[in-house]
This record gives sequence, C-alpha cells and structure tokens, in this order.
Amino acid sequence: MQIMYIDESGDTLPISQKGKKFLALTGCIINENDIPNIESKLRDIKTKFFQNPDIEIKSNFLRYANPDLKESSPIKLNDRAKYDELEAKMTDFLKNIPVVLYSVVINKEAYWKQYPSQNPYDIAYVFLLERFQKYLEKEKAYGICIIDPREGQVEKHYIGQELDRLHNKMRWEPSGILNKCPNIIERLLFSTSDKTVGIQIADLYCYPIFHVFEYNKKQDEYWRFNELTLPKLYTQNGVLDGFGLKFFPDNTKKGLRFFS
Repeated sequence: MQIMYIDESGDTLPISQKGKKFLALTGCIINENDIPNIESKLRDIKTKFFQNPDIEIKSNFLRYANPDLKESSPIKLNDRAKYDELEAKMTDFLKNIPVVLYSVVINKEAYWKQYPSQNPYDIAYVFLLERFQKYLEKEKAYGICIIDPREGQVEKHYIGQELDRLHNKMRWEPSGILNKCPNIIERLLFSTSDKTVGIQIADLYCYPIFHVFEYNKKQDEYWRFNELTLPKLYTQNGVLDGFGLKFFPDNTKKGLRFFS
C-alpha cells in the first residue's frame, strides 16, 4: 500500500485581503512498509533536541527555531550550535528517507480570472489525485490519501466536506475534467499535522516549493528546495514540469524565474 500525505503552503485568500500569490499543494508518498522506520527516525530527532517524541516539527517551526531570528517558534532553540545541529540532522533525514513527491502550484490571480469564485484548492487536489493514480498504476499498487482538513495559516477553516465529495466523485463517478482513480481506495482520510508524522514531513517538503514561486526564485536560489525537495519530486524521463510538478494555469509561467 502507498500512502500519500498531503499538505499545503500558501492560502486561498484573495490577494486584496493580503493573500499569497500562489497556493502549493504537495503529496508525499510513502510505502506502508517504510512508515515505521521513518517515524522512528524522526521521533529520535525530536527526543534528542526537545525530549518529546510527539512534538510537532513543521517547516516554519524549523526555520524560526533559529535563535538569530526574531520570529517565534514552538521549537525555538536558544543555542546557535544546537540549532545548526538540528538543521543538519533534519537535512540528513529529509535527504535520505524513501519518499516520492508530487506538487501542484496554482497562480491564484490568473486562476480566478479564468474561474471566478472557484476554490483553487479543489483544482489543485484534482491534479494531485490524477498524478497519484498514474503513480499507483505504474507501481501496480493501491493507495490511500491522508490530508490535514484545516486550510489557512492563521485563521484556519475546514475544507474537509468539499474535498471528500470531490475525492469520492473521482473514485466512482468522474465527469467533465475529472478522471477516474480506481487505484485509490477508501474515502479521503483526515488527520491534523500535529497528530500525523507523514503530514509534518509533507509540510517540510512543501514550503520550499511555495517559497521559490512566491518570491520568484530560480530552483538553485533556495537551498531547502534545491537540496531537499527537488531530488524527491517525481520526474518522467528526467522531466519534472507537468509530471512531479504541475503549474496552473500553464500559460502564466512567463516571467517566473523557476522556469527560465
């Protein structure tokens, strides 16, 4: 069984309401047989640095744990050497665990020009699920999706009911642009990131994708993307764009340094 843990970076707020320019939805696929070892390694890191194997480590928590930064973090460290050691341990962990990533990036403003009033989260989920289905077909496997149903960085709201409806429709009654996904079993499963190691890991890989688009950087200008996320993104015959990374709307890539 392949399990895809899903998390987002960015938001679905309008730009006029201080929303981000992009929404990134990332699925981190882990084989069920690898989950115990991956979870055990991350728990060891948490215990070593925080004496609590259940503490939550997400991307912004980790970045702001740096004592040189003014931002607060639930895992803030007061010693720079200790922070550098934590970064090194987490970097080694993320580089070496056996996961496969798919990510969908939505240009929100351009999307709303084409599809007013529609939620960009929904189309991102459709693209992600279609790619997971193709991956399962290639692996001759079945899969389950687990997602954090809370969307938003500060004022979180719940998106579970609509996504569950969309998920079930793609499994059983696809229509229009939807493709059937028979290798994905069960309803969409929900779990918050603080309770699920897989979603924490998905978040650690997802933020760097959002970062390079939101701040219009090239792939090698943000080390967390270049060293940690990029090597895990699925490619087909060496091609990333359109496979492991889907950008939408496709015709708005011009001016983005990521694609230059």
